[in-house]
Amino acid sequence: MRIGSHPVGLVLAINTKGETMAVAIINTDFPEGFGADMYDAVNAEMGIVADPPPGLIFHWAGEVDGSFTITDIWDSREAYDTFTGERLMPAIEKVAAAAGGPTEAQQRTIEAAVHNHIKP
Repeated sequence: MRIGSHPVGLVLAINTKGETMAVAIINTDFPEGFGADMYDAVNAEMGIVADPPPGLIFHWAGEVDGSFTITDIWDSREAYDTFTGERLMPAIEKVAAAAGGPTEAQQRTIEAAVHNHIKP
């Protein structure tokens, strides 16, 4: 199904100036066993602190109502998709395989157009 030229499910927000707006990506409801330890190992594998991904505006991770949750704001969906394909998924697969766990897992992903964010 499509809305205009965009497939349903793709968040594309355009402001009144015709510019693409930021997108929030929230991942939660990870499978049992995924939490802070796995998150830390994946981040270490990517070297994320020393080399943050282009397009990332904000990142937060922690427990919400007993479920590990990761919330990001990206300058575009394309930046998020590039990061996920080139860095995140390979790191998850490597860390999960080394731990003897499944290399693929389902989680709930929520996407939303960002109306406003403040970066001091």
